[in-house]
Amino acid sequence: MKKSLVALAALAAVAAHADGSSVQFYGVVDATVGHVEHSLSVDPQFPGSVNPISAVKTSAVHSSVTGMFNGGESPSRWGVKGSEDLGGGMKAVFTLESGFNLPTGQLSNAAGALASNAGTATTVAANSSIDGQLFNRQAWVGLSDSKLGQIALGRNYAPIFDVTVANDPLNGSQLFSPLGFSGTIGGGGGVSEDTRVDNSLKYTNKTGAFNYGGMYKLGGVAGNSTAGTGAAINAGYVTGPLSIQAAYQEFRDAVKGASGTVANQVKVTVYNTKAAMVAATYALDKANIKAGYEEYTLSAPSDTITASYYGQTIQSQTNFAGAAQTTDVMWLGGDYSITPAFNLAAGFYDQKQKASATQNSVTGNAAGDIYTYSLLASYKFSKMTDVYGGLAYSQYKGNAYASGVYSSNSIVGAGLRVKF
Repeated sequence: MKKSLVALAALAAVAAHADGSSVQFYGVVDATVGHVEHSLSVDPQFPGSVNPISAVKTSAVHSSVTGMFNGGESPSRWGVKGSEDLGGGMKAVFTLESGFNLPTGQLSNAAGALASNAGTATTVAANSSIDGQLFNRQAWVGLSDSKLGQIALGRNYAPIFDVTVANDPLNGSQLFSPLGFSGTIGGGGGVSEDTRVDNSLKYTNKTGAFNYGGMYKLGGVAGNSTAGTGAAINAGYVTGPLSIQAAYQEFRDAVKGASGTVANQVKVTVYNTKAAMVAATYALDKANIKAGYEEYTLSAPSDTITASYYGQTIQSQTNFAGAAQTTDVMWLGGDYSITPAFNLAAGFYDQKQKASATQNSVTGNAAGDIYTYSLLASYKFSKMTDVYGGLAYSQYKGNAYASGVYSSNSIVGAGLRVKF
C-alpha cells in the first residue's frame, strides 16, 4: 500500500497537461482542538475522532473529553483527479480520493474503530461509509460530454449526499452539523454505509436551469441479479437566487455495522432502505438561507445474502424482521458574510424518529427527537487557509431517550483548515 501511495503521489506531481489532458493533486487538511460534554476517548481512526451528535449511554460514559479532532469544517483528505479531451465536446475523467485522520496520520476507518471497540468500548466508534479503503471517499472513471452529461463508474457519492452538502446551513461541517457528521441522515438514506456507493453507475447532466441525474448500484450476487442493488434519481431547478433540489433513493439489502461482543469482531444488520429529500437555498447579497426535509424508512431486506464488512470479522448477521422504522429530518438556517473574509453560519436540525409497533418478536422503535443547534464562525486568510470556531448543542427528547442516555450533549472547538 505504501508503494502505491508513493507512486500515485509521484504521478500527481507530474500533472501532465499535454494534448488537452491534465492530472491534478488536491486535498484538505483540517484539525480541531475541542471539548465534548459526554464522550468516550478520542479514536485515532474514526473519521470524526469523536461523536458529538448521537445520544450517549449513561452506563458507558461519565466524563467529558478534550482533545484534537479530525476535520471540524471538512474531513481531511487527498485525491487525484484528471481529464483527457477526446474531441467533439467529450472528455475521459476520473477521481480517486482518500480520507485520513490528520491528528494521527492514519487512514480514516470507522469499521476498524467498531472492531477495536468490540466487547467493552473504550474509544468512540460508529458506522460509516469510510472504512479503511485506500480510496475510501471516491474512486471512479467516466466519460463527460458537454451536451449529453457525465457517466461515472465505480465508487460514487449518493445523490442525496450531493443535495445535502449544497443545502446544509453549515456547509457540511463534519463536527458541528448533524448532516455533515452523520451519513445516516446526510446521504445514506438511513444506512450510513450507503453514503458512498460501490459498484455504481452515476449519471449527471444540466439543461438550462434544470439539473438532473440518476444512479444504479450493481449487486454482483451470483444467481440473483437484484440482491444488493440500489437505484436513485435527482432533479433540481436554479433560477436567480433560488435553488431547489430533490432526490430519491432505494437500496436492497443494505448492510449496517456495529461493534460485536467478541474482541475485534463486528455485528451487522441488513435492511431495505427508502429515502426522499427536498432542499432549497436562497442567496441574498451577503447571506444564504437554507432549508430541507428528508424522510427515510428501514424495513426487512428483500434477499438472504451473506454480508461482508470491509475486511472485518463478522460475529453475527441479523436480517431485520420488525415493523418498518421511519425517521424524518428537518433543518433551517443559513450564513451571513459580515465581511468578505468573516462568515457566520447557524442552523437548527430536528431528527424525528417515529414510533413503530412490535412485529415478528422484534421490539418496535419508540418516538423521539434529536434537536441540534449549531453555530460556526470562520475567517479566511486566503483562498486556501481559514480558521474557525464552532459549537453544537443537542437535546434528546421523547420516549426513545427517556432513560439510559444523557438528555443533552455538546461540542465546542476551534480549528485550522488548509485546502490545496
